Amino acid sequence: MLTDAIIKTQGNSPMEDLNFILKFEYNGKPHILEVRPWVQRYKIAFKVTVEEHEVTYEQDEEGKLRAISDEPHSSRDIDNGLVAFIAEKIEAAVAGEE
Repeated sequence: MLTDAIIKTQGNSPMEDLNFILKFEYNGKPHILEVRPWVQRYKIAFKVTVEEHEVTYEQDEEGKLRAISDEPHSSRDIDNGLVAFIAEKIEAAVAGEE
């Protein structure tokens, strides 16, 4: 489970130490994004700035990451495929596959 993987690495380190970078190419365009884990009492979310919009990724009922725009009216400007691709990349990175 994503929450377990992050909490096990947290230890006594400040939250900034949990941030990580995703580097990938999507539709021929390179992306370098900082992922900021946000550990709450019983769950974890990931905050990412995508195309100048803050997006929060959190687990759905099936344990997969879903995206929630912190600015709902501007979410139409973001490529939905890119948002889904980032979710997959975060899941892979947390699982140690990246």
